[in-house]
Amino acid sequence: MQDHGLLHGEQAVEDFVSWRLAEVAAFFYPNASAGDCCLAAQMMGWYFLPFDDQLDGDIGRDPRRVYEVCEALIGIVHGSCGPELYQAPTVQAFADLWRRMVQDMSVSLRGRLAHHWASYFSSQLTEAFDRSNGNSYDDLEEYFQLRAATTCAYGQNDLAEKWGGVEVPPAVWHHPYLQRMRQLGADLVAIRNDSMSTSHEDVTGLHNAIHIIERTQGCTRQEAVAQASVLAQEKVDELVALEAEELPRLLRHLDAGQGAAVLGYAEIIHDWVCGDYEWERISTRNQTHRALPEWASDLLVTTRR
Repeated sequence: MQDHGLLHGEQAVEDFVSWRLAEVAAFFYPNASAGDCCLAAQMMGWYFLPFDDQLDGDIGRDPRRVYEVCEALIGIVHGSCGPELYQAPTVQAFADLWRRMVQDMSVSLRGRLAHHWASYFSSQLTEAFDRSNGNSYDDLEEYFQLRAATTCAYGQNDLAEKWGGVEVPPAVWHHPYLQRMRQLGADLVAIRNDSMSTSHEDVTGLHNAIHIIERTQGCTRQEAVAQASVLAQEKVDELVALEAEELPRLLRHLDAGQGAAVLGYAEIIHDWVCGDYEWERISTRNQTHRALPEWASDLLVTTRR
């Protein structure tokens, strides 16, 4: 982070360390090697302050500026342009991360990872449009479709197949059972994160499941959190039932290696959900509203060189 100019000063370092991003990398990728876990921690560091928090600020309310950022990052993901065109420290740092993240990755997994990270970046533009237009969501399931992209849930799951997991064969990865499993996992992380980050999003006005329940149900914050908890338990129950009742039907038609990959994928979803729960419990990131430090204001300036 410091080598790429993404942290300035002792206070920034202290705040960053208190977010416990090395720990969240280990929670999400518990079977990763030490080297891969370090890379995951660097990726998590990039994901938050240099990128996500930037788009909660002024940049995130200007779709044209967000478009420039997303165009640069998607270009790196798809190999259509390199970081040499942009001076932004965040873009430069991501190019370094991406090169190492996809190293020795299979063609099919790399293609899937590129698609999901491009979707993640594109979802930031969708949110910029929503902020600009004053768009809000009334349907939680529609919101969760967007939220899976804005958390890069599926892109994180892809990385777990490489970092300590087993790559799922492409023909099986698209099966509806696995599709539903990863959506449920993404939904559970969204509910947990949204319930923890309301103090920040009360100020920024960003989409939040708790806000949606409050608005559509006309209820208090406490009542909305209770409803969200009930919804989360329903999704946990559905995931458990799917794995217990439906997944064995799929496994009967797979060989031992394919079956091991599918069962490993279920563990990846578990690690994603449980890891986020544990991280939110120990991290200070969402304790209060996060004001963007003045020194960070130029991290996403994407002026072409």
